[in-house]
Amino acid sequence: MSRNLLRGDPTAAASPHRDELLPGFLTWTSLAVLALLVLITMLVIASLRVVPEGERLVVSRLGRPPTVRGPGRALVVPGVDRWVRVPLRWSPMDVWLEASTRDGVLLRLKAIVLVAVSDPARHALRPVPQTAAVSFIVEGRLRRHIADRDLNELGGLTSDQMRLLTSDLDEAVGEWGLTVTLLEVVRADVPLAGLNRWLADRAPAPPQ
Repeated sequence: MSRNLLRGDPTAAASPHRDELLPGFLTWTSLAVLALLVLITMLVIASLRVVPEGERLVVSRLGRPPTVRGPGRALVVPGVDRWVRVPLRWSPMDVWLEASTRDGVLLRLKAIVLVAVSDPARHALRPVPQTAAVSFIVEGRLRRHIADRDLNELGGLTSDQMRLLTSDLDEAVGEWGLTVTLLEVVRADVPLAGLNRWLADRAPAPPQ
């Protein structure tokens, strides 16, 4: 080495001081390792998602079929994975409608509908319907259900008949990955004129 110094070799003169450019125990090698660890830590933090109990994370990777993750911690790769948070339960919907029974009596109804996500992957891939779209389907099915019955047959609107109607609604909203968990008619008003006409039609004929 002394010969190289005497000959004026700049490489030999600089090499002993290469790791002394940083203070203390740090060297260029340890600094590179530290930067790599920081980068890995930031990548892990950016990839970590916490999925609460009432949600699911639908992850698609490079065109593969989506996977459903959660609840709990889930890892996704930024720039590689695409993910969508899907809430499992919708807010309760109030549905108001008018419907006529088979014997011509007009009813004004209020129903409460609870909708939940039964298939998060399908729900994430399909266009998410607005609440108005689901409400429109519920109105149509409920109106058809009432039109097939007379007024005196509608006492089961709050019992077993509603289960059959709920199954019909499940088929209608199933393409969106949804299911109807509750459908209950909480109010049914009959206008007085319609009720009087219905009673008059069933009044016994006066004796001759």
